[in-house]
Amino acid sequence: MDREGRLRTPLPVFDMKRVLCFLLCILVLCAIPTAAAEETGICGDNLSWTVADGVLTISGHGDMYWYDMGSAPWYPLRQSIRSAVVEEGVTALSYCCFFYLTELREVSLPGTMGSLGGMAFYGCRSLPEITIPAEVYEIGEDAFYGCRSLYAIHVDASSSSFWEDDGVLYSGTSLICYPAARPQERYEILSGTERVEVCAFSYSPLKEIRIPESVRSFDMTALTDCYLLQSVEVAWGNWYYTAREGVLYSGSMETLICYPAQKWGSSYRVPAEVRRIAIRAFANNANLRSLEIMGDLTELGSLAFLNCSALRRVYFRGDAPENLGFSPFPENTRVFYLLEGSGWTNADAETWNVREMQPWAEKVDLPTVGDRLTQ
Repeated sequence: MDREGRLRTPLPVFDMKRVLCFLLCILVLCAIPTAAAEETGICGDNLSWTVADGVLTISGHGDMYWYDMGSAPWYPLRQSIRSAVVEEGVTALSYCCFFYLTELREVSLPGTMGSLGGMAFYGCRSLPEITIPAEVYEIGEDAFYGCRSLYAIHVDASSSSFWEDDGVLYSGTSLICYPAARPQERYEILSGTERVEVCAFSYSPLKEIRIPESVRSFDMTALTDCYLLQSVEVAWGNWYYTAREGVLYSGSMETLICYPAQKWGSSYRVPAEVRRIAIRAFANNANLRSLEIMGDLTELGSLAFLNCSALRRVYFRGDAPENLGFSPFPENTRVFYLLEGSGWTNADAETWNVREMQPWAEKVDLPTVGDRLTQ
């Protein structure tokens, strides 16, 4: 009781547990992410796009505007896009439309679509599979380059332009794309195939590839970045291509197209018939230490020996190449040439981007086979 004799109201008891519980609830609510704001825009005369909750939706009627690498309006949101839905009414998708959407895992394409631009899914490394609608009549080059998780490209059974061989994409008599995540180690290109297109096998885990008699055109880049490739075979009777010891050449042997990345051996002699070494022909082979070029090259392709980390010596028996591509050799390579060969007068290490260039006497400087194995 107070001094006036009134009953005193007790003060509230301080409950620490309740306070802590209240503060914890506030923290939890603050930690819950709010829904990402929807972003939208125009991507064609009659097309619009929306990105919401990780889904990119293309809607409307007609063709998409043309975009270059990284210029599509949704490109800044690429890390948040996990699904793409192209609605009915869209008739064409642009070049590079889904360029480097690295988190893209699901795609839905409409039956109204007729054209898929080149490099459309370039770098979509998380995409596992895709279905090509029946009305698609055109797919641009490198549409699926860098799709390292892609194990199957399905084609609507009623398509008159494309078809599949267990997930491998063909068009007529052309092999368009062998999915990079397809698990087989050996593949025989189907008999009747006449063309193998740009970067068709890029990043595939294949160790062996067999080219049938029917192939007349095999793009120089078809085997780019096949890091596990050990050998290429060509069927007897093919007039356009040939293989020796697993190395792919043109039928006349004038062009060396592919020296497999996993071909074993520390030294190799390029046959005298060879006049041209293709772009990236030896790329990614870490076993090769020395090389002899027996004939007169007219062309040495750009990046011909890219990532050939063990290569130290290259010996030219003939004339200097008339056409020298960009950085054909690793920087630590030494190039040796015969004084009798023409075109070497103005050759220098800086132009060739090599460690050293110097003439050599055949009987003195050329290492023996035993020496080559230890260099």
